[in-house]
Amino acid sequence: MKENKRFALIASLFALIGLPIIFLTVSLYTGVWRFFIYSIAPALTAGLTGLIFTMQEIRKDKRVA
Repeated sequence: MKENKRFALIASLFALIGLPIIFLTVSLYTGVWRFFIYSIAPALTAGLTGLIFTMQEIRKDKRVA
C-alpha cells in the first residue's frame, strides 16, 4: 500500500511541476505562449488535488501506525 501512495505523490508532483515545464519548453521553442498559459490551470487543478488527497492519506497512515 505504501508504494501506491508513493506513486500517487510522484504523479501529483509531476502534474504540478513537470507538465508546466514541458509546456514551457514547447512555448519557448515555438514562440506560441498559449501552450504554456492554457496548461497552468489544469496542472494546478490536477496537481494540487492529487497532492492534497495523497498527503491526507499519508498523514492518516502515520497517525494509525
